[in-house]
Amino acid sequence: MTATRRIAAAAAVALVVLAAAAGLATAASHDDCEMAQEAFSDCVNYVVGQDAAVTQDCCRGLGDVRELGDTIAKRRTLCACILEEAIAAAGKVDPARAAALPAACKVQVGFIPTKPDFDCST
Repeated sequence: MTATRRIAAAAAVALVVLAAAAGLATAASHDDCEMAQEAFSDCVNYVVGQDAAVTQDCCRGLGDVRELGDTIAKRRTLCACILEEAIAAAGKVDPARAAALPAACKVQVGFIPTKPDFDCST
């Protein structure tokens, strides 16, 4: 095998590895999104004003969401997923309740959307 063919073969292998890694990253972010939505689902009724107080399940879920967001990219993705869940599940998010959620649960997390047009990219 000539040097040119070896380089071409190595490049082809590298492309296959990168494509596989990209597929795994997409699957992982989809799984993280589903886990975050499930964890946050117990908080939705509170942030839309249907429950008077946060529940232990909500706070436990909020802690789980915080642990999932271990990088900036993941926090942005999780924020968008949670925002989608809150709007789809019950409609309007009460900004004051959403902003108060971390304090009410005593869980420090800064990427929970606080209003329907929340910018998760910041």
